[in-house]
Amino acid sequence: MKATDRPRPSPTVRVALLATLCAVLPALGSADDDGPARNAQSRSAGDREQAQGEQQITVTPPRLNLRRQDVDLENCRVHFSISRRAQRVLVELRGLRGDLMYSQERALDDLRPGARIDVTWPAQTEQIGRIEVTTWDDQEASATFRISPFKVEIPHTDVVFETNKWEIRETESPKLDEAWGLIEQAMNDYGNLLEAALYVGGFTDTVGQPRDNQTLSEHRARAIAEYFKAKGMTFPIYARGFGEKCLAVDTPDNTDMEANRRSMYVLAAEPPELCPGAGNGGWTRIR
Repeated sequence: MKATDRPRPSPTVRVALLATLCAVLPALGSADDDGPARNAQSRSAGDREQAQGEQQITVTPPRLNLRRQDVDLENCRVHFSISRRAQRVLVELRGLRGDLMYSQERALDDLRPGARIDVTWPAQTEQIGRIEVTTWDDQEASATFRISPFKVEIPHTDVVFETNKWEIRETESPKLDEAWGLIEQAMNDYGNLLEAALYVGGFTDTVGQPRDNQTLSEHRARAIAEYFKAKGMTFPIYARGFGEKCLAVDTPDNTDMEANRRSMYVLAAEPPELCPGAGNGGWTRIR
């Protein structure tokens, strides 16, 4: 994807905090010997006075301190901290259909506020749909975060663009049509199990200026995403250009390398990090 283009194939961390609501003692009525009407009035007045005197206590959840770099899905571990003394932590792994695959709870022995909490889990042979980690503080309030590591890369033959252009030529359409069939199949397999979206990433080689390559990759990724949208895609689709930041083959500057002029089509439950170090943000929604 350059001035000298040639063909080539290829859990945000959302943090949810759970609040625990505690209610105080129920109202108590009173009675005397002046008959049903007087008793009813007394109970009603007593209920109102007690309701006014009651105080509803809300236990707020602890603050969760978690950064994306603290999550290491490849090595099955994550570390974080909470703002209060930590009592225990629970990790649960769930499959694509929400079935429980693994669960382990352990005590944290009144760990001081802000202290690092390390959580690990065993590697699984089946696809993990969601990882949930819940931590309780000394008031039995909890904080939970969820990660959806589900990701499927769609194999395809890369589109060949003309030099410094991003229009998809008619002769290249069959490549996208073939990929579209695989994307549809993947969504039929997983789309009803997870809230997945399609992410289209574009990459270039190192010929030309980095700024120009960045712009070129962005336009080409969007062109491919727009093509899939026009095919009738009914689920979210995003595009992002990476320019020459993430080379498939390391080369010096201004090296014409076909393998680096490529794209990626990824079906994922959360924005994927397609280029190590580039983060998982910066995606533009096309549909």
